[in-house]
Amino acid sequence: MDVYVARQPIFDRRMNVYGYELLYRRSMNNFYEGADGSQATAETINNAFFVMHFDELTSGTRAFINFSEELLEMEIPCLLPKEIIVIEILENIKITEKIINLCRKFKSQGYMLALDDFVFSEEYIPLIEMADIIKVEFSVVNQLEQHRLINKYKDKVKFLAEKIETRAEYEIARKMGYDYFQGYFFSKPVIIKGKEIVSLNINLIRIIKQLNQNEPDYQKITEIIERDLGLSYKLLRVANSVLLGSMHKVYSIKQALVRLGTIEIMKWIYLMMLKEIQTVENKELIRTSLVRGKLMEYLAFELDMKHRHLEFFMTGVFSSVDVLVNQDMEEIVKALPLTTEVAEALVGDRNKLREILDGVIDYEMFNWSETEGEESFLGITRERFMRAYLEALKWVMELDY
Repeated sequence: MDVYVARQPIFDRRMNVYGYELLYRRSMNNFYEGADGSQATAETINNAFFVMHFDELTSGTRAFINFSEELLEMEIPCLLPKEIIVIEILENIKITEKIINLCRKFKSQGYMLALDDFVFSEEYIPLIEMADIIKVEFSVVNQLEQHRLINKYKDKVKFLAEKIETRAEYEIARKMGYDYFQGYFFSKPVIIKGKEIVSLNINLIRIIKQLNQNEPDYQKITEIIERDLGLSYKLLRVANSVLLGSMHKVYSIKQALVRLGTIEIMKWIYLMMLKEIQTVENKELIRTSLVRGKLMEYLAFELDMKHRHLEFFMTGVFSSVDVLVNQDMEEIVKALPLTTEVAEALVGDRNKLREILDGVIDYEMFNWSETEGEESFLGITRERFMRAYLEALKWVMELDY
């Protein structure tokens, strides 16, 4: 799948590139086509950090990234390296005590702050005291006001002139005392296209393993999610969904896990895993893999091997992963947190798990006679096997898949 990010350079007074503003694009059209600002920023960050080579995208400089009020409250900036980003506070954000405290927290952690499309008002004074850069839309704000602003705060903060479109504007802005410059006069945003490779999210798999423990370690789960920007954003969105019927906002991953509870977390994790690799063509195969995994888990209990039910489950779920992501199975299992026996079963080595997986696949293909006998499979009667199969189907349906 093709993904896009636009970058526009920001120059200092010596015409050296100080950084790049990263802008959301969903095609080669060089203009904003989004609707949800938070989602646009999340996709921009995902594409820049996880799909493309970030250092090449910014040429080793800083990335200026817009953050909505929602993303600030979720503390999403804290998931990114402070050494390479500048947090842009959008002009449409309502300046509240909460926003001021969040900005104070970001500053204390070493992040740079920029006030975007700035127009002075008294409510901004606390942010001006913390800001590293103030961005002013040069052609919009009255030049007298720009003079006053720069003269008053030039010793505390750097100023960036946005939307410089002519040499005359650049010369005027430079004489005013601006430190940085950005606009069409220097360069229009350049669209960078990358290709997102379909792959399994390892963090989701690690969370699944934790949730399948008798006593899940929620601290570990929290740490896994907090290290993954995409998961953090999605989990907080789910936890704050109106569907959960709560009037209280959730601002941390721990709070989100508590609100959702184990069953809902499991449901969310599986849906996220499916969504990330699902296409129209592979939807039914994903469903089959889930049924296969749950059936094998039930069979572990039937065979008095409940202590290995997670291994049975993982073997079934990932039995067709090579087809789903179009990669060699041997390469895939090297990257997955699987036990030796699960990995061996997936690549086709003969062991107990592989024997049971092959039997399940034979059953799916109506080759019951290929198993031990007409009436039993590894000592499990056809009736008990069918009951387990129906329970597996029911479980997948309950996932709202």
